[in-house]
Amino acid sequence: MPDPQVKRTLERDVLPYLVSARKLKRQWFYRFHTLFGYTTDLVVALAAIGVSSPLFNLLAAKDAGADAADKTPTLASALAGIPSFLVYPALLVIVAWVIIRVAFTREEGQKRAVLARSCIQNLREAEAELHKLLRVKRPLASLTEMLEKRIRPTVDRNIQESSWPWLPFAPNIQVDVQKELNSLCSLYEEEWEPGSEPDIRVPPKENKP
Repeated sequence: MPDPQVKRTLERDVLPYLVSARKLKRQWFYRFHTLFGYTTDLVVALAAIGVSSPLFNLLAAKDAGADAADKTPTLASALAGIPSFLVYPALLVIVAWVIIRVAFTREEGQKRAVLARSCIQNLREAEAELHKLLRVKRPLASLTEMLEKRIRPTVDRNIQESSWPWLPFAPNIQVDVQKELNSLCSLYEEEWEPGSEPDIRVPPKENKP
C-alpha cells in the first residue's frame, strides 16, 4: 500500500504553495512592473532607430534612470508635439499614468514585483525537483526537507514583504491542486512504500510528569 503521508503532504502543504506561486503573476504590482518595463524598453528601442516622441519619453522617464530623466521634455513641450485634437486625451493619459506611477511607488510595487519574480523562480525549481524526489520508494523525508528548508522560507520572506498576498494559499485552488495531485500519484504512487517517518504536521506529544 502506498504511503498515505506522502499524499497528504503533497495535497495539504507542497502543492498548494506551488499552485499559489503561479498566481503571483496576476497580482497588480507584478503586472504594472511588467508594463513599466515594456514601456521603458519601447522608448529605448524607438530612440535607437531614431523614432521617438516627447510623450513617450515623458511617460517612461521614471523608469529610464537619472541620465535619461535629465533629458526628459516638460509636459508643455510633450503636449506641443502632438496634434491639437489629441491634446486633451494625451493629457488624461499622462495624468492617469502619473497617478498609477505614484501609487505603484508608494506601495513599493517594484520591490514586491522583484521579490515575487524571485519567489516564482524558486518554487518553479522546487516543482521541477519534485518529480525527482517522488521517484524513490520513501520520498517523505526528502519531501519534508524541501518543504521546510526551501518552500516555506521563501514564502515566509515574501509574506513579510507583502509580495505573497495570501495567508497561506491563494483562494480557489482546490481544483488545480487535486489535478496536480492526481497527475503525480498516477506517475509515482505505485513506487511508494509505507514509511516510518512521523507526519510533520502533527506535533509530538509532550511527556507529562
